[in-house]
Amino acid sequence: MTSITPINRVQQPNGDKVNNNNNNRKVFVGFVSGCLAAITATTFTNPIELVKTRLQLQGELQMSARIYSGIGDAFVKIAKTEGLLGLQKGLFPAYLSQGTMQGIRLGSFDIFAKLLNAKPDGDYFFLKNLTAGASAGALGAALGSPFDLVKVRMQAATMYANDPQFKGYNNSLNAFKQIITNEGLKGLTRGMATSAQRTGVGSGIQLATYGSTKKVVLNFVEEGVYSHLLSSLVAGFFVTIGMNPFDVARTRLYYQGKGNSHGEIYKGLMDCIFKTMKKEGFMALYKGFWAHYLRLGPHTVLTLVFWEQFKVMFS
Repeated sequence: MTSITPINRVQQPNGDKVNNNNNNRKVFVGFVSGCLAAITATTFTNPIELVKTRLQLQGELQMSARIYSGIGDAFVKIAKTEGLLGLQKGLFPAYLSQGTMQGIRLGSFDIFAKLLNAKPDGDYFFLKNLTAGASAGALGAALGSPFDLVKVRMQAATMYANDPQFKGYNNSLNAFKQIITNEGLKGLTRGMATSAQRTGVGSGIQLATYGSTKKVVLNFVEEGVYSHLLSSLVAGFFVTIGMNPFDVARTRLYYQGKGNSHGEIYKGLMDCIFKTMKKEGFMALYKGFWAHYLRLGPHTVLTLVFWEQFKVMFS
């Protein structure tokens, strides 16, 4: 009897496992790409972020003097008194803040969008993108908030050199130590809720506007740098309008603390907005608007363009 040799069956990969691996890789690529894109963009935009922070703090509740007359004056005075490197003050904590916040925000956006079934050809695409962007932004901002707090304090330290709160704020590690020593670990959560609300609003507007604009733009140009750039420019404009009042409040909540010149005068976001309008008028909520736009516009463009390019690179 002729023996029959068994056929060695090649085990086919499990389809679900392959899909899960692909999804996990996509999520990982999204996080890494978002983190690297934010760090790259921050290198270029940190000087205008410094100027914006100082413009938003000066003349606070009419208790402090106005040091700078505008964006140009701030750049010149900072460069003269602190040197060109002074324009990059707070860069390291800005890397940590933006890398954490944007990596989580951009990385989790696709997850939230998928959960909401946000498809370009589906129903309520803009609203679903808005919700996904806001959720991802709030999550990223909350986790990156302690680093953002240190960045704002370091950027304000030279401006208010005589303020006892800023003694020893000569580097990021010392800044962390000062906050924990004077305010406890809870001090690192100062302004966290407002930061989450601010970024949730901005992220929702940014990613929803970006996605919807990109959908229209792709009818005229192919997917690539030009479509990403044009979509980003539109998104950056609308984000600045929606975010600035929250940004002013966040900066001031970060600045206040035990031991500074005016102590803790705001209970939270709405209290800060109300007191600012009462003492300085409604337009005080748009202090540093042009600096914010000049920072946020390029930062939005650079972050989203680099994000798209890094995703292609790692795919």
